[in-house]
Amino acid sequence: MSGEPNEEVERAMDALEGLFKNTEDPAERFKRLSELLEGWPDLHQGVRLLRQQAGEQLYKGGQGMTYGAIGDLIGVTESRARHIVKGITNPSRQKRKAEEEEAKRAERERRAGTDGGEAGA
Repeated sequence: MSGEPNEEVERAMDALEGLFKNTEDPAERFKRLSELLEGWPDLHQGVRLLRQQAGEQLYKGGQGMTYGAIGDLIGVTESRARHIVKGITNPSRQKRKAEEEEAKRAERERRAGTDGGEAGA
């Protein structure tokens, strides 16, 4: 990725800065900026989804660009590009969460089997 933001990114940043430029009261500006930051996770998630969709279009189910080439576009590794295209934001946490869910499911099944066996005895 180049060090210079492109025109769209610059316009988005200018728009954000411009939203509060005319709010002279620092207390009001502080409150409004705080409200903006409260909604930031949703905005961030939306932008991440748009990026993932663009990555999927580039990858085309393995028929388009490679993950390595996609990673080169933004200066990340092939592995990171794969995570972006697949929507994986934190591979370790997601793997751990999946393992925990699987362990809970297995425990529920074990208990259901044990409870069912005792009830019939």
